[in-house]
Amino acid sequence: MRSVYLPHVGSWVRYLDLPGDFPARDTAASSNSSGSPDPVFVYVAGLGAATSADFPHVVTHPALRHHRSLLVDLVGTGWSDQADPARFGYTVEEHADAVAAVLDADGLSGATVVGHSLGGSVAIALAHRRPDLVGTLVACEPNLDPGVGELSAHVAAQTEEAFVRRGYDALRAVVGRDEHAAGKSVFHATTGRWTAVGMHRTSVSMLADREPTFRTQFAQGSMPRALLVGEHTTGVDLTGLEPAGVAVHVVPSAAHVMTYDNPAGFAVTIAAAVEQAH
Repeated sequence: MRSVYLPHVGSWVRYLDLPGDFPARDTAASSNSSGSPDPVFVYVAGLGAATSADFPHVVTHPALRHHRSLLVDLVGTGWSDQADPARFGYTVEEHADAVAAVLDADGLSGATVVGHSLGGSVAIALAHRRPDLVGTLVACEPNLDPGVGELSAHVAAQTEEAFVRRGYDALRAVVGRDEHAAGKSVFHATTGRWTAVGMHRTSVSMLADREPTFRTQFAQGSMPRALLVGEHTTGVDLTGLEPAGVAVHVVPSAAHVMTYDNPAGFAVTIAAAVEQAH
């Protein structure tokens, strides 16, 4: 695990750096079989999750494991530090800037950035704010439109005070009960690494009115772009994306939580989306 200090926040961002299985590799890039640079893959997980928990079994799949992969835990999630809310507002844009700081610290540009759910919105914001850092953008069921979300909408429907006082604990109790009944306990663990304030402010930001919207940012991106949706996810609004050059790929046998619904299929679909983009 590696780390980057954010002086304006006073917190460390931590991330897994998996080197991939190419025999020769430098810090910034290697070469693929054609001799062209092999871009680093950067992954960002969703609301309540941690990239260091959700993505290792995906990026080590044979379809992806030859790439160097950075699994970035957002500020206040996973192994990254929590932040003073007076210095870090937990907006999607601030999360994107923190990911940018990781890439800048490592001297990277033109990365393949893969984001799931909240992470997809963060990836879109990163590509919009720092297009030099993103060579290919893969957003997996991101929040695209103001007011549209599921977990984020549940959290943001409460006031910050109410969520901090009781909503956060109530949410974790439900998650813990449901996961225990299913014989697992991952999301309960990762939600416990989020602060109540951080989860609420991030949720509010995911749903906020902004100009341009994430949908517009995604559609107007200058780099190759792909949208991944689960086969069993319903109601996905593709308005304006495919005509703008966003390729749509379906993750088989998966709904929204594709990292666990079908991690192998998710990995293969990511690889196919990136290959098609080039």
